[in-house]
Amino acid sequence: MLKKRYKGLDQAPKFISRTTTLNYQRDYSFKANRAVSLSTLNGRIVVPYDGYNKHIDLIKNGVKIGAGKIVYQRESKIYYLMVSLEVELPDIDPNRITRVSGVDVGQRYLSVETDLTNQCKFYSGKAVRHKANCYHKARQSLQRQGTRSAKRRLIALSGRERRFIADVNHQISKQIAKPNSLIGLEDLTRIRERIKSKTGKKASKKQRKANRNKAKWSFAELHSYIDYKANLNGSLVTKVPAHYTSQSCVKCGHTSRANRPNKGLLFRCECCGYQLHADLLGSRNIALRALLVRQDWMSTGILSASPNMSDDETKAEILQRFSELRWSLDASSDLSDSGSE
Repeated sequence: MLKKRYKGLDQAPKFISRTTTLNYQRDYSFKANRAVSLSTLNGRIVVPYDGYNKHIDLIKNGVKIGAGKIVYQRESKIYYLMVSLEVELPDIDPNRITRVSGVDVGQRYLSVETDLTNQCKFYSGKAVRHKANCYHKARQSLQRQGTRSAKRRLIALSGRERRFIADVNHQISKQIAKPNSLIGLEDLTRIRERIKSKTGKKASKKQRKANRNKAKWSFAELHSYIDYKANLNGSLVTKVPAHYTSQSCVKCGHTSRANRPNKGLLFRCECCGYQLHADLLGSRNIALRALLVRQDWMSTGILSASPNMSDDETKAEILQRFSELRWSLDASSDLSDSGSE
């Protein structure tokens, strides 16, 4: 029993991960002509490197450099040096903001973006959901096997799925974070707690699938990517209240749950009859609220990153101001308006 329990402890451990963390100016430093000096077990070596021109220019211009990490990719057999850079963001004048946009996030459409010139773009989540379902089926199959190799595959599978979702969010945020823009995002704090759904034995198979998709909804990661990419492009992100963004008519201001028949993708105002894609309507409401934030910013000189809605009186006052906003451009009432720009 002792031999089986302590098997292998009399031998040196074998390391298979080719990843290590380096301290700047001690373990690594940058040289001229795109070369980096690295500390190894066999002494110091100097090797050439390549990367994005924008990042290389930051290093040349003397940006503050932090710790680095060496990562080895088995597929390409290439070592990557990941370096953390501390970039000082300049003060942004509200007069330099030439574009105001609103971004509505969801699961069927990961993001819907529109600006005040009526330019819109839809980012579908169909491929992401399909990929997530494939990962779920593969995970169920491996869990049923229960072998050691199956557990190793489960670990690799989880990392692959996480990187896939992060890559999709990077691609979307890169297109949304345009220069000289004020980008409005919904304040979705504790959104999962506010959404009531059946769980456990009471939930149907369809509801359990919806709960699984909701648990994998990475809106917070997408918001954070948009935020830091916007700062690098000379833009800003502001959070606006998410109350009634998909239930308020941008034409007459009427707000009601009945404006969303069967909670579908069609918005139909029961007061004026205005029809539009519900997600596009939500992004327009967010853009109008971001415009209101910009107007307050220009008049007071103070930018509100996220309005305080904790007080009932203040919340009622803010929602009253939102109900007076109107979309000035003549938008099509046909669902064909939901296509990409």
